[in-house]
Amino acid sequence: MTASSIFEEIEPSGRLGQLFAYWQKIGKGGLPRRTDIELMEMNPSVLPHVFMVDVMEEGRRFRWRLIGQHIVRHAGSDDTGLDLDISIAPAMRGIIIGHYRRVVGERRPLCHRGEFPGRDLRTYRYERLLLPVLAADGNSVDTVLGGAVFTAGLHTSP
Repeated sequence: MTASSIFEEIEPSGRLGQLFAYWQKIGKGGLPRRTDIELMEMNPSVLPHVFMVDVMEEGRRFRWRLIGQHIVRHAGSDDTGLDLDISIAPAMRGIIIGHYRRVVGERRPLCHRGEFPGRDLRTYRYERLLLPVLAADGNSVDTVLGGAVFTAGLHTSP
């Protein structure tokens, strides 16, 4: 199984559906700006699943700005402030960063289901939503607002 074959595009539902509805509401029919995001206006049950990623160098690099506690617990560390190319496992790095580049380049959301190799050697099934957010100038995408919902570990890796 290749890294690209373990991701299945899906419609956002549950907590990710709530985050998607919030993004649509603040975007008022278009893409929202970073200044439109008010984390305290989100449903409190969604916040532990939310993350924000800074888009740097016109989408050549990405850096974690904020990572919710649900994600930190399953990832095994809080990578806030780290570039994604440092924090993502090498085997998954290209495909996952490709998802971010696609969201920035196409300026549209991406929601998918996949598997995540945790630092505890378990493989987690998860759903992730990536949402483009405009810079204050309203022209370029400078943030990816996202959410992730993990299920229990499926098995221990060899």
